[in-house]
Amino acid sequence: MGNDAADLDGYDSVASIEAAELLELHYDIGGGLYKMWASPGSVLAAAVLGWARCDHPAQLHYGWDLAGAASLDDAIRDTTRRAFDLLDIGEISAPLVFEPGCGIGGAATDIALLRPDSEVIGLSAVRAQVETARRCAAAMGIRNATFCHGNYLGTPFDDGSFDGIYAIESLCYTPANERPALVAELYRLLRPGSRIVVMDGCTCRAPENEEERRYVSDVLAGWTFPAPCTPGEFLELADQAGFEMVEQRDVTSSIYDSARRIAAIARYLLLPLTHLASLPGVGRLLSSLGFGSSAHARRFVAACLSQLSVFDLGRGACLLPARLPQTTSCVSWKMPRRKNTA
Repeated sequence: MGNDAADLDGYDSVASIEAAELLELHYDIGGGLYKMWASPGSVLAAAVLGWARCDHPAQLHYGWDLAGAASLDDAIRDTTRRAFDLLDIGEISAPLVFEPGCGIGGAATDIALLRPDSEVIGLSAVRAQVETARRCAAAMGIRNATFCHGNYLGTPFDDGSFDGIYAIESLCYTPANERPALVAELYRLLRPGSRIVVMDGCTCRAPENEEERRYVSDVLAGWTFPAPCTPGEFLELADQAGFEMVEQRDVTSSIYDSARRIAAIARYLLLPLTHLASLPGVGRLLSSLGFGSSAHARRFVAACLSQLSVFDLGRGACLLPARLPQTTSCVSWKMPRRKNTA
């Protein structure tokens, strides 16, 4: 996706009024669409009962090894568990963990349950997400996960506050001009010797024709984020901030079945509902499922369909670690161990 798609960026700064308005609108109008990303029983429970009264994973990222998982819910949660395990903080008592871009808190609450002695802090730029995350944590009786509103370029935390930071498909919302400041801020927040694990989308090559440009445009517009960087650019940013790379791995094969499931849900469920929602009066009835705006829903569906084509064409990559060629179809980063400057 890269610079050729820069004209598709909806904002120049994650701290801008434009970014706040665009992201708030995206999640206000279409947040209900994310209820569809779970096992059927969880989808139904979230649609009927709402986020806080169901066991929906509430994690808006790809699932891990869906073909081998017991359910889509398990695959989604397994992605989070793998990220957390890579922080390598098993021997640390009462670790303090940070998730920038926590969404509605599903990953943070999972980790809080997995490590009851930990404290997990999630941050989102979208107020509605923070409010939902707080309600869900309270409903689950979770006291060791807290959520705050803000942007991760300038957090309110002291230097060296955290024993680990993980970010799953969230840092991609940062425009290219602010990525150096982002990585520098994350470096500032980590205690010496601790790790950050980043699992995110990246650009593998520029589009070669109009069809490929359309796929990229669909994904960026429908999921509301700027063009992501290449693996090489990300490594350079990390090195400039002071990190040491522990591992970088292409894991397209591990999340590809999940990408296919997203496309199938879009084609066979969301697309028909989008057409139905365009009928007079019906959109209002379906608003809690994210169909209050048929135009927004169409963009979202187009992104869900086109993301699979981006992977198939080798244009983009996404999720977890090991050193493999950067030209393959999905790259994920297990980021650096911070240099001890003490």
